[in-house]
Amino acid sequence: MSPALAADLKRAAGLLAIALVAGLLSGHLLAALVIALALLAGWQLRELWRMHRWLHGAGARPRPRIGLLSDIESRLERLQRQARKRKKRLRKVALRFQQAAEASPDGAVILSESGAIEWLNAAASRLLGLRQGRDHGQLVGNLLRQPDFSNWMERDDASETYEMDAPAGDRQRLLLRMVPYGDNKRMLVVRDITRLHTLEQMRRDFVANVSHELRSPLTVLVGYLEGMGDDETLPEHLRRPVALMAQQSARMSRIVEDLLRLSRIERDPGAAPRNPIAVRDLIQTILRDAASLRPVDHDMQVDVAEGVLLLGDYNEIYSAFSNLVFNAVQYTPPGGVIRIGWQRGEHGARFEVADSGVGIEAEHLPRLTERFYRVDKARSRELGGTGLGLAIVKHVLMRHDATLQVQSEPGAGSTFACEFPPTRIELAAPALAAAPDQGAARASSA
Repeated sequence: MSPALAADLKRAAGLLAIALVAGLLSGHLLAALVIALALLAGWQLRELWRMHRWLHGAGARPRPRIGLLSDIESRLERLQRQARKRKKRLRKVALRFQQAAEASPDGAVILSESGAIEWLNAAASRLLGLRQGRDHGQLVGNLLRQPDFSNWMERDDASETYEMDAPAGDRQRLLLRMVPYGDNKRMLVVRDITRLHTLEQMRRDFVANVSHELRSPLTVLVGYLEGMGDDETLPEHLRRPVALMAQQSARMSRIVEDLLRLSRIERDPGAAPRNPIAVRDLIQTILRDAASLRPVDHDMQVDVAEGVLLLGDYNEIYSAFSNLVFNAVQYTPPGGVIRIGWQRGEHGARFEVADSGVGIEAEHLPRLTERFYRVDKARSRELGGTGLGLAIVKHVLMRHDATLQVQSEPGAGSTFACEFPPTRIELAAPALAAAPDQGAARASSA
């Protein structure tokens, strides 16, 4: 038995003993016991009331005594001291976190589940033009009126970033990322990428200008070299050097053309137009062009859904799809199988090129869409590749709200798939699926 319980029992037993003696002496035993129990209950209620006031901060701590209530009061007091120490530590941690967030050059905005601002640091206020204190509780989508910003927030994809111009209009470029945390809360992280954006633009302009300047002299060189190669009076010992120069000049011309095509795509980063494209006719055109470039000694299997049109820019889609098909033809040994498909699914439509070629090792897959990246440099040069085809594919798909999926295994072939959202798909009768001017448009872009 605990000392506190023993003390309370002794106190109650002593009071009842006094009442018993008084009742026997007075002849009113029952009345004496009732009065004793009432006094005991009243004293307990009084002590409970004092404890209640103390716990709610309305009274001083009850004086020390022996008993269960005293033991409870001591334990509660210890818990209060521990809670105050814990609260003090948490306050220090929160203060350090707030100081670190304020010192960060990146902006941070804490959002509720509905998108209302709960807290923001000084960098977010400076970059986004938000006001600390005054904008708390406001929906961030109502304060940042940028094109597609609300749609980006609704996607709730932490891996997807969003670029925008600073609302202040001082030519700043911002990169936004949404990070979920806690109980349905989100943190909007803002980074100033103006310098990187400027350097990237300078690089694009430099590549575009250099490629444009190289185009004319290369055309002259290619023309003269072709003429010399066809000249029957050319000495025999010069024929091979001239043929090699013509081959490399033609390769350089293809690189320049691809660079110019990539620059044109990058110059317009917005969404591509929504012109209906008959994918079946487009694939047939690509297969004819592939056969004209080199003999297609493969088992070509084409599976195209009827009446499923793609909404986009014909020239850009031709460039992307043809790059994938030409790559499959080049890297698949004679007699291999190449499957080309265009099918509508639950989440949009999918253009797929699968081959039974040499395949690609897993370490190369993340870098395939980089400019001039080649898995096998010697083989790529031998086949006349520029190293820009998949970079063009990536940028074309970005303008069409699509993504590129790559699956490959060495010796087992590769599969390149373009996933288009439902907003880029349109259903039409087969007779209406063809666009009569698309062949001319493709020819003008070649």
